[in-house]
Amino acid sequence: MKLFPFSITLIITLQTFVYGQSTDRFPRWHFGAVAGPNFTIYVPKTAGFDAVPGVMTGVDLGYRLQTSPKGWSLHLQPYFLGSRTSTEFGTRGTASYSKTKSKTRAIYLPLLVRYTITGGKVRPFAEIGTVWNVWNRWYFKSTFCDNAGCYDIGGDWETVSSKERRFSALVSAGVQVDVGKVTIPITVRVLQLLKKKETFYEPFSGSEYTIPTVRTIQVTTGITF
Repeated sequence: MKLFPFSITLIITLQTFVYGQSTDRFPRWHFGAVAGPNFTIYVPKTAGFDAVPGVMTGVDLGYRLQTSPKGWSLHLQPYFLGSRTSTEFGTRGTASYSKTKSKTRAIYLPLLVRYTITGGKVRPFAEIGTVWNVWNRWYFKSTFCDNAGCYDIGGDWETVSSKERRFSALVSAGVQVDVGKVTIPITVRVLQLLKKKETFYEPFSGSEYTIPTVRTIQVTTGITF
């Protein structure tokens, strides 16, 4: 995916548009870039799996519903997410040992409604919206050991999320700080997968498995023009 060249081109194009649209201190249209750490948590927590860390980076296209910084605005924030995880069970060199490494790449499209509480140079705000998981690429490699020895399995898939697990709700709070001609937003966001946990029976092993709900915490900062 040529995401980063596309993001740079989009920012340059939007910058030209925004500076040309108005001479107001707070024009209705504004744009920027966002980035920060991402932590994915499974609910209920799966044994042996901690929060999966990752990094997100994206762009922010916003439209104020008034010419004042205080009040309502709409935001479209497409972003790219990358994460890695490694889990290990048992003792290396013994039977019943396993280790799995995975790598995820994904594109998300949040649509948010923001309310900015005050109109000064430091402006707290709250947001609510929905997030669409547009694209995923997932790679994993697992090593399993038993009395007969060790063997590896792995794969690499490019997928689109199922309809049931494609959308998440988002709530967030943060603050915008004016620094010269730009604004620095700092935000804490919580995403909750709308699909509830599922339990299914696997007849070959005679076991019951649970697909947990996914909750994500993001801490982001960036720059807005």
